[in-house]
Amino acid sequence: MTGPRVPYAVTPRTVVVPTPAEAVEQRLSTDDFYLDVDLGEQAADELGDRVASVRFPPGWPGDTNDLARWAAEHAAEGIEGWTATIVDRASLEAIGQVGCLAPPDPDGVVEIRYATNADQRDRGVATEAGGAFVAWLLAQPAVRTVVAECRVDNAASVRVIEKLGFALVDEREDEQGRVLRWAKRAG
Repeated sequence: MTGPRVPYAVTPRTVVVPTPAEAVEQRLSTDDFYLDVDLGEQAADELGDRVASVRFPPGWPGDTNDLARWAAEHAAEGIEGWTATIVDRASLEAIGQVGCLAPPDPDGVVEIRYATNADQRDRGVATEAGGAFVAWLLAQPAVRTVVAECRVDNAASVRVIEKLGFALVDEREDEQGRVLRWAKRAG
């Protein structure tokens, strides 16, 4: 079962598009590649083209310690339609990823993860594109709450989550240290 299709969202600096399955497959074998990507109707109106050749540089999809596991999770049953690629409007380069770990649970809770390529950090891109994605999630009938986790020592992620209006709801220890859990509710 697939989820609702991530919308095409255009922000001042980015286009948020459904992650093409071909990009995930190609990433496993190629460090740097181009792919024709549908940027959506709004991008076509604003940028002049609906389909564009997007570069997927070696840094995409951002930090992932195990690329094969990430690809398997992306292909997991039910997750299609719940992940998006962040494309820079000016360069037409994939500069990050935002998505859900799984479709919403029966209580309407969905957990997100996001990452930007190393050379894109500290520019507000995760906040800008992540905000568009979270707004879309909270507008979905099956979603009541969006949660996110980050390490307490990851100041950049803490700032992104706070700017998006999430509230701190829990803190726990894992094998790598303290982890913060945040939530944002619909309505």
